[in-house]
Amino acid sequence: MSRNRYRYGHGHHHRASNKPMIVVHDHDVLSGRGVNIAHHPGNERFRTLVTTRADESYCATYSASEKRAVAEDIIKHIKALDPPGRFLKRDGRGQVSRGLGGPWDVLTDREAVKKTCQALRDCNRQDRQGYAVGVAVPTDVVKAAENLANTGLSTRDLAAKAAAAAATKAAAEATLTLKRTRGDVEFYPPLSSISVLSSTAQHSQQQQCPSPSGTATTAAETTPG
Repeated sequence: MSRNRYRYGHGHHHRASNKPMIVVHDHDVLSGRGVNIAHHPGNERFRTLVTTRADESYCATYSASEKRAVAEDIIKHIKALDPPGRFLKRDGRGQVSRGLGGPWDVLTDREAVKKTCQALRDCNRQDRQGYAVGVAVPTDVVKAAENLANTGLSTRDLAAKAAAAAATKAAAEATLTLKRTRGDVEFYPPLSSISVLSSTAQHSQQQQCPSPSGTATTAAETTPG
């Protein structure tokens, strides 16, 4: 089945009826080339955010999991903005426009990580000096840089810590999925159900108590006439 795409013809486009049009806002990070893309506020924020993870050893010494962890942290920052930032790409083949009019489509998580890792490589390459030079740094990026500095850890240590946390989380999720598949996950009734069962048991014991002679005596029988 073919994906729903914007259709182009005679200088205008038509949007698929079941696909809402994406309107670019200042927090979005756009894929593409040209001055309009490079100077878009979301792309400028993205570049300044990438520079907070500048490290000369990035390309040579970071593991793949560490690079991914750094990228995911940057993506998380963009998506936490209000309104949330999105990673967008041109929607449709053969689109040659370099403006912001679109149409646009949202990058998959994998594509967003790939784009961010590429930006980190560009930022940390020795032959690419001046990355994000001259771009005003937004206050949220300044705050993020301060938070990183306050940890007292190096950029590499932060990456290693994030990668280890991601690996632990993935392992726990995999174990839980395996248990569910095998049916090994125990069922625990909700606390409310336990409370009801406990109250019912206590009430039953009060209604039927053993008499000194060893025979069961109901509450009605023990009440004076």
